[in-house]
Amino acid sequence: MQFTVIKPHTNLPFMELRKIAFFILGALIIAAIALTATKGPSWGTSFEGGTSITIRFAQPIDIDRVRQGFGGTQTAGEDAQAANSGALQFGSVNVQQIGSDTDNSFVVRTRTTTLLDCQKLADVRAKFDAAVAKEQGGTFVVGQWPSCNAEAEDGIRGDFFVSLVAPEGQKVPETIPEAAEIQKMLEDSGLRSHVSYENGSKHYLVKPTGIQDAVVSLLSAKFADSLDTSKCANPSDTQACLSAAALASIDQIDTVGADVGEKFRTDSIVSILVALLLMLLYIAIRFDIRYAPAAVISLMVTTVISWGFVVVLDIEITLETVAAFLSLVGYGINDTIVTFDRVRENVALSEADVPLKSIVNKSINECLSRTIITSITTLIAIIPMAVLATGATKDFSIIMTIGICIATVNSIFVSCPMLLVFDKIIKDKQKRDQERRELAELNAQI
Repeated sequence: MQFTVIKPHTNLPFMELRKIAFFILGALIIAAIALTATKGPSWGTSFEGGTSITIRFAQPIDIDRVRQGFGGTQTAGEDAQAANSGALQFGSVNVQQIGSDTDNSFVVRTRTTTLLDCQKLADVRAKFDAAVAKEQGGTFVVGQWPSCNAEAEDGIRGDFFVSLVAPEGQKVPETIPEAAEIQKMLEDSGLRSHVSYENGSKHYLVKPTGIQDAVVSLLSAKFADSLDTSKCANPSDTQACLSAAALASIDQIDTVGADVGEKFRTDSIVSILVALLLMLLYIAIRFDIRYAPAAVISLMVTTVISWGFVVVLDIEITLETVAAFLSLVGYGINDTIVTFDRVRENVALSEADVPLKSIVNKSINECLSRTIITSITTLIAIIPMAVLATGATKDFSIIMTIGICIATVNSIFVSCPMLLVFDKIIKDKQKRDQERRELAELNAQI
């Protein structure tokens, strides 16, 4: 027996409600744009640059203490202890508890990414310039190098790009230095790092190391009572025990520099635009020019409104968030294509004098049960993750839940009405072209 949510032969007047839907959706789009301009999104470390540290303590600890320990004000005794141990005070700290309360796990996000300040970076640059001149025999000089303004920022830099260029008036040699050579020269200049070469952009990606040592020092200095030192091999060496326990409590450290974060941000926007463009091309080939712009406009509406909810809910923008938006693009086009297929079939079966508006409304009603069941089935799988999961999985699920609801509405109230709009534009243009041809023929006869 076939199960249907909507009774057969239902004829709801969707096209009569399109103006009301346009008004509501338009208001949501304006609100999303306004919120982005005023409140702004919460960029994650993948896009803004910074460090994400996942820590699991052995003993229960208050989230405010974790926040203060990494970036807040400490007592004089704690400050002295941290200073003596070499612990780094992190900047722009955001702390989120993950898992259950008994897990004692936290994610600490901070703008601090390395132990480099502006003065240290300048010293490294001067020594690196000399090393390049010596090792490359004057065939290369340093081109791209990160800027650092101690008055405008905290001076802490993360991953950055370096390029070598030919001196002015000389040609670039065919053979460029290996990443290992650059890494060795930087280490000799006072910067321990991992270096890799990117063929596409023709520059070296430099990932400074040392942040883990700073986190271990801070945990040892400020959270000694919450670390598990029971497994220490030499209990008499208190500092070694604390350092080992602190290192064991760190589950993960992810660091992204400001330069790399900006590149991620640009690549993410481009990937979404490319996805929309490919959808436009696919629908134009499968259907015709009337259908493609209507579907892409619907996808853009879904993306913009979903983005507005992300800003309102203060969901952190991460690579997982971008994956959610790309998934929404794919999901949203699915409903639209099914409805468009039914419209095309009904156009072929209908009499020539039947208005397209009536055919579209009939097609929506015929696909309505399938549309609702598909959305509900998908939501049944996603909503539990949005409620029970934590971290990036929870954010992904929330965005998908909101986006699926919006995409379902848009497949009815945006895609199909916009099809009518583009159909009228094309027919009006064809009519004008026909009138011009008739007029030209008439003038030729005269």
